[in-house]
Amino acid sequence: MNKVQSLLQAYKRNWSLERDFYANKEVFDAEIEHVWKKSWLFAGFDCEIPETGDYFLFTMLDQSIIIIRGDDGDVYAHHNSCRHRGSAICLEERGHEDKLKCPYHNWVYEKNGRLRNARLMPDDFDKSHFGLHPVHVSLIEGAIFICLADDPPDFSKETRELSPYLHPYNLHHAKVAYRERYELDANWKLIGENFRECYHCGPVHIEYCSVVVGANLVEDREAVVQDSMEIWKRNGLAVETIENENGSSHYATRYPLRPGMESYTLDGKPAAPLMGEHLHYDSGVVGLINYPNFWMDGVSDYIWAMRITPIDALHAAVDLTWLVNGAAEEGVDYDIERLTEFWKITGEQDWHLCENNQKGILSSKYEPGPLAPSEADVVNFHWWYLDKLRQGVKKS
Repeated sequence: MNKVQSLLQAYKRNWSLERDFYANKEVFDAEIEHVWKKSWLFAGFDCEIPETGDYFLFTMLDQSIIIIRGDDGDVYAHHNSCRHRGSAICLEERGHEDKLKCPYHNWVYEKNGRLRNARLMPDDFDKSHFGLHPVHVSLIEGAIFICLADDPPDFSKETRELSPYLHPYNLHHAKVAYRERYELDANWKLIGENFRECYHCGPVHIEYCSVVVGANLVEDREAVVQDSMEIWKRNGLAVETIENENGSSHYATRYPLRPGMESYTLDGKPAAPLMGEHLHYDSGVVGLINYPNFWMDGVSDYIWAMRITPIDALHAAVDLTWLVNGAAEEGVDYDIERLTEFWKITGEQDWHLCENNQKGILSSKYEPGPLAPSEADVVNFHWWYLDKLRQGVKKS
């Protein structure tokens, strides 16, 4: 029995995981192969590539994927590897290309991946067999997900259940107001765990708890929830919580800000114009998740999205994106500092927690501990992750 199998066998439900899940290279390699390369991964938003030929790269370890807007308006994803001798084609993280041209020997590809020209090849060379290797793409109301597996898992349930929450934002016509990247000294799962519980919110997130009623797990927010639900239903907004139980990868909910608070800002006042179809600021907070790497919080005037990418067993990258109404003008309709300060403060508090958690797990005295009832969603996260790993190890 190898290390991964023995760890899976020793797992104790409702307890934190063994050290090797957060530090061991063999475990890390297994989860990349069986979890990350076989799951639907959040790549970005289609408003990041509004024009034909606009592209960005999604990079995970040694895998580089071109996400590009095609001539037909569709979004395509290709492995960033020329079919001639394998050179990377797109070298910048973001850009615009009328044609995808390999910088090595100038093979030229259409945006949909078809090989257009292979210079100096013989007359009988069949270009139709040498298009770029495609990557599966699925859009949920403008949020782009890709899957590196040859045979990806069904994504229809996630699409169906997350769409009602994303639809009012009209993401196709949103715009990126700001981006920020952090590289953390923490295993990617510690970031996921941290964002699946608010056990830590009361002691740590003073700013967050001052805006979100009940986040400290002390207050009774039921009356506020019920009053808010009636308003949200009248305004045609999705309100049914989608739980991620029984191995499900996704989660969706809407929850209230404190009475009188209208946005995720330090003073609760709006930071930008209303997005999409929203007619009122009193729309609460939309919280969306799709494991392993998509977390999103949206209020009526902006969206904050988090994309997690593993670096190695002890490090992960976090890419943050703030979206606003596509017609909003920076410096006139919104101020970058005001728009971003709430989640910069809250996020950076979380980054410290995750890095401290990693340091402690590396201690020779670390051993799994019992989880609190308020950490039930951490258990769900563990269950999803372990099930994916278990299935992959069984088949390999």
